Amino acid sequence: MKKVIKFYATWCGPCKIYAKTWDKVTPEFEDQVEFVNIDIDKDTSGLAAKYKIKSVPTTVLLREDGTELSKSGRLSADELKEVILS
Repeated sequence: MKKVIKFYATWCGPCKIYAKTWDKVTPEFEDQVEFVNIDIDKDTSGLAAKYKIKSVPTTVLLREDGTELSKSGRLSADELKEVILS
């Protein structure tokens, strides 16, 4: 199953706007994709370091074949769907 990770911070203005888009789009794909939210300031998993997150928001798609796609910045609903479906 694909996994999509959203890296964000609570103090980040664009992250707050992007959260609304994320919350609107992701329920559509819950049966096909695992969605994960990582607050970079509370990340105990080490994922932010693993994926070298330098800015937020950043969205990372982990495909089933092991490849990944990373998009920095706030994505529109269409852009987020494109990432999910790629």
